[in-house]
Amino acid sequence: MSSAQAALALVFLVERYDDGLVQARQIAEHLTVPTDSALKILQALTRQGLIRSQLGRAGGYTLDRPPNEITLLDVFEAIDGPIATTVPVSEDDPTLAPVVQALQRVVDRAVGHIRAEWAGTTIASLARQSAPAVTAT
Repeated sequence: MSSAQAALALVFLVERYDDGLVQARQIAEHLTVPTDSALKILQALTRQGLIRSQLGRAGGYTLDRPPNEITLLDVFEAIDGPIATTVPVSEDDPTLAPVVQALQRVVDRAVGHIRAEWAGTTIASLARQSAPAVTAT
């Protein structure tokens, strides 16, 4: 859940980029989570260099990189770490080894597809999709 909330927080920062720093409280309200929960997410994003924070009364958070350079893969791995690709089953039993190896190949392919999809999706593209459509009158 926090990875998705982190992505939503970043889209929120993109939408308010021209407004300057955004306080953690505002981000928490947007995500409808307690401020402490938002702060944990924001700290992880800061540690990974996706956003930066400024302390103080007028402090807050802003993007540290352009939104078209921040991918969902960056966000998800900042929160959850690298995507696990190892099947947690032992190959010690020789009768299970071929099935475990086949299962591992399927998992490797699936993770490869997920990584490619997330690496190809930027926060900027998510922000564009969340922008209200303008209709001609």
